[in-house]
Amino acid sequence: MVAAAVAGAAVAGVAGSAISSSISGNAAQSAANTQAQAAQNAQQLQWQQFQQLQQNLQPYMQLGPQNIPGLQSQLGRLQGMQFSFNPTMQQLEQTPGYQFTLNQGLNTVNNQLAAKGLNLSGAQARGIANYTTGLASNTYQQQYQNALQNFMTNYGVQSDTYNRLSGLVGLGENAAAGVGNAGLQTATNAGNLITQGANAQAAGTIGAANALSSGITGATSSLGSNALLYSLMNPTNAGGNIYGNAYSGFDVPSNYG
Repeated sequence: MVAAAVAGAAVAGVAGSAISSSISGNAAQSAANTQAQAAQNAQQLQWQQFQQLQQNLQPYMQLGPQNIPGLQSQLGRLQGMQFSFNPTMQQLEQTPGYQFTLNQGLNTVNNQLAAKGLNLSGAQARGIANYTTGLASNTYQQQYQNALQNFMTNYGVQSDTYNRLSGLVGLGENAAAGVGNAGLQTATNAGNLITQGANAQAAGTIGAANALSSGITGATSSLGSNALLYSLMNPTNAGGNIYGNAYSGFDVPSNYG
């Protein structure tokens, strides 16, 4: 009766150890799977967010390629703009109002000299020459200022166009750089999450293996202990176990105890 109880206890101990190790192993693997799934979900969320960011910035990124040709063309136009002013006397004489001013001035000089009795004199010739020279100089300066002002106005318009195009290209460049940085960060985060998931799976596998190993060790130890107890209590057990044989050479008094 006692031997049967010991045998039953041994079986129960082994079964309990096996069940306990199985539960521990399953729990470790389940926890690892949960952590790995969470890492995978986080990785997918990171990727979805990056795709949404890329989609949102796509119209701005297109501004760069679309406006680069125009920007290059405008730059060439600006570089080709050089101020130059070198008119001939004939060109100055064709200036609006020049002939009228010249005729009016010559009439004034002639009238003034004629009133002094200097008509057709050397003084009259010098007076006419001085007036025409002064008029030409003033006309040149005036036309120079007009030409320079027109050039600066045109250059300003062309520069403004260039700056507008440059702003659009810069906007596209910044958008592309933002997407590139986001992509790099997403790749880094995804790599970390993949590593975390792999580590979790590995830790779960190791934990399950350790639980199984611990269960086997416990079961073996329990089985050995119960076998020893069973042998001590049954020294004449069939099969002649080592514990029974160890006591076979001794006489045990029937009235012992």
